[in-house]
Amino acid sequence: MDNKAYTLQQFLDMHYTYFNAKEYLCTYPDPLQIAYQHRDFIAFDALCLLCALYAYGNAKMIVKNLATMPFTCLLDNDLIHNMPLQAFPYYRFQTREDTRMCFLIIADFIKKGGIKALFLEAYYKRYDVLDGIRYLEKLAKDYMHTHNTQSYGLQFLFGNPNNMQSPRKRYNMFLRWMVRCDNLDFGLWNNEVDTDKLILPLDTHTFRISKQLGLCKTKTYSLKAAQEITNTLKSFDPKDPIKYDFALYRIGQLGLNTKH
Repeated sequence: MDNKAYTLQQFLDMHYTYFNAKEYLCTYPDPLQIAYQHRDFIAFDALCLLCALYAYGNAKMIVKNLATMPFTCLLDNDLIHNMPLQAFPYYRFQTREDTRMCFLIIADFIKKGGIKALFLEAYYKRYDVLDGIRYLEKLAKDYMHTHNTQSYGLQFLFGNPNNMQSPRKRYNMFLRWMVRCDNLDFGLWNNEVDTDKLILPLDTHTFRISKQLGLCKTKTYSLKAAQEITNTLKSFDPKDPIKYDFALYRIGQLGLNTKH
């Protein structure tokens, strides 16, 4: 490894160590904070998926919105239908009815065997996380079609399985939470999915910082960019390249100096 690459790895390792602490997680708003508050929920991975799907926009507003979610009704379809619409928060592109339908779709995932079983059904065919993600997207799309609820808000929330360009940041973040195991990530699927199969949850912060650090040459924010950055990070940690995600995100979010 040349000296420049070694220096960059030191820079990334330093920030990974610094930001990989539950104490630090409490300092700035993050959807993981809400997930930790419900750690004992029986369908915890379903709750985490819901948190991840709504993790777009301003971090403070993400946490504020998630804090109002009636998570306990995820296990009861009838309860979701019968709860007053006001119980389901409005958030940016999602109306209250969209949020109710989101709960019903995830409840349907639970009914079909659970998020993990559904994801693994597709993932194991080629050991490709994108296959698992697209399968969840397809199931959500099928549910919307069957129930005639194909609103823009729901389509934005769950994604399009036919979109080959989307980085799928929110799904990949969810998988980071489920597969990786350290002070932040839960590692509940660690025995089923290898960490080297994960893709960086690319958002505008990490894309900009990755470009500044020379981790990516792809010019557009895309799945191709996410895969390129992931492959570059594998030169620093072949088995767990996505461990740097939270550090890259915080560096970008906080506007920290990227000179190393």
